[in-house]
Amino acid sequence: MSLSEANQKYFDAISDSYDSKPWFAKVNQQVTDFLRSRLDWVGIPLASPESTDQTVRLLDYACGPGLMSKVYGPYVTVTRGIDVSSKMVSTYNDRARAAGFPEEKIVAVQGDIFVKDGPTSPELAKPEFYNFDLAIVGFGFHHFEDVVHASRCLKERLRPGGVLLISDFLEGGDLMAHEDGNPIAGSEGDHVGHIHHGHHEENHVEGHDHHGHDHSHNHHGHHHDHGHSKESDDHDPGFKHLSKMNASIVVPSFTLAGVTQFFTEAGFVDVDVITMKEKVYMQFAGKKVWRTILFARGRRPLETEETAKSEL
Repeated sequence: MSLSEANQKYFDAISDSYDSKPWFAKVNQQVTDFLRSRLDWVGIPLASPESTDQTVRLLDYACGPGLMSKVYGPYVTVTRGIDVSSKMVSTYNDRARAAGFPEEKIVAVQGDIFVKDGPTSPELAKPEFYNFDLAIVGFGFHHFEDVVHASRCLKERLRPGGVLLISDFLEGGDLMAHEDGNPIAGSEGDHVGHIHHGHHEENHVEGHDHHGHDHSHNHHGHHHDHGHSKESDDHDPGFKHLSKMNASIVVPSFTLAGVTQFFTEAGFVDVDVITMKEKVYMQFAGKKVWRTILFARGRRPLETEETAKSEL
């Protein structure tokens, strides 16, 4: 089974419960507040909510139910979502229609632009899926097999001068949490990887050279999870899709330098990678953890910049 198929299988399975947990709503709000307080950081002119003559086009790739589309919705005029999961696409579109947005303004389709012999859907070859001002990927890059290739494909969907913005997790930025959810001081590290039940399994990270992580960690993100009981399995729906989740993750987190490197290698300029200082509380298959979120931004060069570079 290919990684794209694994992603589709996992996200189809969790589409109904993906963001249903109370802690998820808080994470979404923290991300929204952080990004909306830094709109200038995006680096392109965004639409004013009062404007009627601006056009700002947004591509939300691996859109899921639409978190990132919501974040930037007030500042763009047209949004197109793409996801490998048909069920996530249905959830995305149902929510957009329920919120009163017509398809002309916001709609998602199923597809995969990373397939090396062309898009899986002829619809993705249409002009409306190119020349975006802004492309965003919210917490999707840890599911991508080749992040340089993924970044290049996304760059091709941008207009010259357009920006790619991603969010993901910082390597070494986790803190374990007590049963009551409070962080455990001194537990810094990588605590969310391929979560398992008291047995060792090899991480998909090894052998991937372009994922922005620290290769000095031989078993990066791995741990034995001795704290799980059958009772916790029964009461946490996360365990139901644990194997699907593990199969869909390539690397669980990234370094700042690594993200800068793969953005640059993909041809982006004005690259900047920042972290959200406030950690976010999350739960994965019964594991409680505080995580550090990183955000990266890179600009597709203008045609004059690309020409000047090729002449050097």
